[in-house]
Amino acid sequence: MNNVKNFGARGDNAAHDTAAVQRAIDAGGEVFFPAGKYVVGTLRLHSGTVLRFAPGAELIADPCPDYWYIIDKDPESRYNASGNAYAYSDSAEGDPRDQYAMLHAYESENVRICGGRIVCNDLSFCELLPLDPVVEDETSIQAPGYFRQPAMWRKPCRPRPKLLHFQKCRGVLIDGLEIVHAPCYSGWFLNCEDVTVRRLVVRNDYAQPNADGLHFSSCRRVRVEYCDLVCGDDCIAVDCTYGKPCEDVLVENCVLQTSIHAVRIYSGLDLTTVYGRENSAYVRGVKVRRCRVREACCLLLINACDGDIGDVEYSQIDADQSFPGSGFCFTADNGELRGVRVEKVRFRGNGVGYLFAEKKGKIEDVTFSECDLEIVPKLKCWGDDYDGMIAHSYSLPYAFVARGVENVRFESVRISMSKIDVSEYTEEEMKKVAASIGEERLQKLLAPVENVLQLHNCRGVDTSGCEIYKL
Repeated sequence: MNNVKNFGARGDNAAHDTAAVQRAIDAGGEVFFPAGKYVVGTLRLHSGTVLRFAPGAELIADPCPDYWYIIDKDPESRYNASGNAYAYSDSAEGDPRDQYAMLHAYESENVRICGGRIVCNDLSFCELLPLDPVVEDETSIQAPGYFRQPAMWRKPCRPRPKLLHFQKCRGVLIDGLEIVHAPCYSGWFLNCEDVTVRRLVVRNDYAQPNADGLHFSSCRRVRVEYCDLVCGDDCIAVDCTYGKPCEDVLVENCVLQTSIHAVRIYSGLDLTTVYGRENSAYVRGVKVRRCRVREACCLLLINACDGDIGDVEYSQIDADQSFPGSGFCFTADNGELRGVRVEKVRFRGNGVGYLFAEKKGKIEDVTFSECDLEIVPKLKCWGDDYDGMIAHSYSLPYAFVARGVENVRFESVRISMSKIDVSEYTEEEMKKVAASIGEERLQKLLAPVENVLQLHNCRGVDTSGCEIYKL
């Protein structure tokens, strides 16, 4: 066992310990961190590396950019071929494909991280810019809230590291780790196989851009269990945008809390960033079971625009939502989405769901079964008359709206719909909203929802198993 202090690490929350810890890792085998605060930048892990942390041992993100290094690029990756949407290349010189990370492994096997705590100052990787906290335009929003947003926008600056970054790896175990205030993704796994993340705790800031929990891009055989995630973006994201299939992902017995989506499954990023459509890139076999969603603007978001998605199970979920949003959002503009089962979901939120297929996209074979959906809508700039494709769930309709879908079934589903809730807005804020959008439009948004199930150009939709109650 390699004790990092025997390699020169201080662990005093002051010394730059990157080089000393890297020497301990390069020596091979198991690396041990006694109690202490180790200030580090990029650390490269190898096959067989085991990081074992004593109680009280922490890695502290080094605020000095000199200790962050550009990580390995895979020429087969769509991200590396096309650039990365999260690089923010306008904030620094360099290749927009450049990525940074704290714990990075490339083409490594049997890597383990046992225990420990990673602590960052997320604001040290951002530039604070003022915003108008009450706005009229959904496109101005930098965090959920429709007609409101934070007073400050955290514009990311490079280097902005992912804290765990594993690429083309096999046999990865993360067990008992805690991550606090990540400046970007807490963990990103790309083209990896046989990944287990167990008992991970994440505590990120709601307002931090891209402060996701766990991303799995073109991975196979993934297990996430007994994790507790608080995030500023997707808690769990599953995609095939690396350019290879993503299959067999199981998330169970987790607690998810976020300002964006609890679970997001997608092909192509945000409907606008497409990395090249290939038949070999798809997502299949994603199961989310026995989870608690404490907060989210969407419980399950699926975007099929750069590859097909199928065989998705979302079951035994207990969820609450105070952010303006919706329970479910499924969209397809060029990919096909087939075989989604939402079962035994207890949800109290402010929007039911939105299913939208257009262009070459297709959504079919979707089942909602044994669900209890209690909807108390919050004021949204689009209300129920929105008829376009969307990548996020901020302003989705109050009702269940489906456009261009086939074979959707409701089995023992209960939906209760209350009046529009504006209790979070002050009188002055409501006056500003009325002045921005007009009193007539505001009154339309505030009108009770008349049609809870809205179907447009759909085929084979069976709503006989759905009970609707208006409160």
